[in-house]
Amino acid sequence: MIKVFMSWIISAYLIGAVALLPSGVSAGESDPLAPKPPLYLKSLKIIGASAIPRRQVRQQLIMPLPSIWPWRKPPPFSEAELEQNISRLKAFYRSQGFYHTEIAAQIRQDSRRRVEAELHINEGPPVTTASIEVEVTDPAAAVDFSSLFSQYPINVGDRFTERTYDNLKSLHLDYLLNHGYPHADVQGRVYLDDKLNTAAIVLTIDPGPLSYFGQTRIEGHRDTPDYLIRRQLAYKENELFDFRKVYQSQRNLYKLDLFSSVAISPEEIPATEAEIPLEVKVVEAKKRSVTGGLGWGTEDQIRARLGLRLRNLGGGGRILDFEGRYSRIDSSFASSFTNPQLWGSYNDLVVSSGLFFRDYPAFDDRILSGETRLERQLPWGIKAYGGYMIQFDRQSDIPGTTQDLFRESQDRTFRSSLAFLGLRLDTSDDVVYPTRGGMLLAHGEAAPSWLGSQVHFTAARVEGRRYLDLWQKKFILATRAVVGLLEPIQGTQEIPLFRRFYTGGFNSVRGYRLYALGPVDAAGNPVGGNSLLEGSAELRFPVYKDLRGVGFVDAGNAFPTISSMDAGQLKYGAGFGLRYLTPMGPVGLDLAFPLNRIQQKQSSFQVYITIGQTF
Repeated sequence: MIKVFMSWIISAYLIGAVALLPSGVSAGESDPLAPKPPLYLKSLKIIGASAIPRRQVRQQLIMPLPSIWPWRKPPPFSEAELEQNISRLKAFYRSQGFYHTEIAAQIRQDSRRRVEAELHINEGPPVTTASIEVEVTDPAAAVDFSSLFSQYPINVGDRFTERTYDNLKSLHLDYLLNHGYPHADVQGRVYLDDKLNTAAIVLTIDPGPLSYFGQTRIEGHRDTPDYLIRRQLAYKENELFDFRKVYQSQRNLYKLDLFSSVAISPEEIPATEAEIPLEVKVVEAKKRSVTGGLGWGTEDQIRARLGLRLRNLGGGGRILDFEGRYSRIDSSFASSFTNPQLWGSYNDLVVSSGLFFRDYPAFDDRILSGETRLERQLPWGIKAYGGYMIQFDRQSDIPGTTQDLFRESQDRTFRSSLAFLGLRLDTSDDVVYPTRGGMLLAHGEAAPSWLGSQVHFTAARVEGRRYLDLWQKKFILATRAVVGLLEPIQGTQEIPLFRRFYTGGFNSVRGYRLYALGPVDAAGNPVGGNSLLEGSAELRFPVYKDLRGVGFVDAGNAFPTISSMDAGQLKYGAGFGLRYLTPMGPVGLDLAFPLNRIQQKQSSFQVYITIGQTF
């Protein structure tokens, strides 16, 4: 009886539980309100893109994409998110001049809830530029844009894009800002014809009044004198207003390394005023700073550097530097004192001294030197300098075959007393990674007997560098050429080893070991030459984010005399490498090959690890 009663209670409980289930859902079915398992994106293919590269199309997607590495987990997938990205792509295509683009998605899902997506893109016909018209609101304004025609980023017949249209407006605005019209305004209109797929561009330009530089007010400095700041300004009062000169003035002030912040801005005045006053606001840098660095190279191995800089020493913008360097082949301790604008003049006084240790393949050199120079900034960005240097060199570890050739004894000290002149022109746009401009370095020395020199000679070295932006600051062609000349005078028969020219190695012809090129003694030890020719060409290009690639060709050689210099005797090297951009400069790895080896036993390649650009 009890068993029958319990069976009846259990049956009633089950019937009640089933009755409580939602309508249309059986006991064996899942709840439709329950969350569905997530989908994952296995692959995404772009089909049909031709005018716009697929890689560029993929860069516009903001949804997570599958990794190229098979062991990475696929990202989550949402159809709603895919539709948002399709809308984004259509807007992107409109900005590129395609106003009839159609994009359809096809989705396939496997049993593991992984999705294979395809975007089928029909770009449609592009919109081409039918006309470009420039209207100047003030006919009296003497504005001539003819010099800009060759620089137009878009021309009649080109595909219309928003970027080139904006660049066209910026080109005209920059021209006005740099030619006396700081109040200029450039407006544009684009008339689209959907049937003909053409665009008519109309620029309306209000140049405003022709303006000139007014007075300059200086704010924020304490120890740096006004005249030192004013002499770095690239503009003068009453000159035609030019924003390029404002930016150049800012760069000049930063180069002094006296200020942590420099701001040069026009003061607010009525638009009708012809003279524009400017405010220069500077914040002085810390009085003392310590810098250091640690690196490694294949030839000099461990590199270490430690420096101390004292700014505004005694006021007047004076700078005192101490620096110590160490490497396997080149170590030094040096000091330098700079007094800018000596006695209120336009000349900078630089006094330096140092102790240097050089361990080169064919000899060692211990150097004690002192130098005094005057530097002056000339027009066109040229810096000229001249001065006097006295230097004591003590050579050692000279191979016997080299001693016989030069009739020199070990541990001899040479005194060089010389006068020098030089100039430097730097138009490069960046110190760490230049993309445009170039550099010219010229230096000449004379060490006659009447200056008290034990070694009598004249020497000159000229180096030119050029940086060409081949495409959007990504593909850069860097070139370099060097000529060195050295001539003994006043009875000096042979120039000592430490003064001669050497080439080969990481900073010259990279396919050869350090100083391997040029004249040698009977045992094959390098002895340097009295003349030098070097040249390099390097293509720099992006690889991934801050990683850059390089491909290079180097040429060079040293010759016994100036008259024996022969470009047909140059040795060539080529190779490739990688550069990773860091705040301290590019860290590089190069693999270089000699193209015309000197000896069969010579290494067939050279590997270099460096910090900084080769040139």
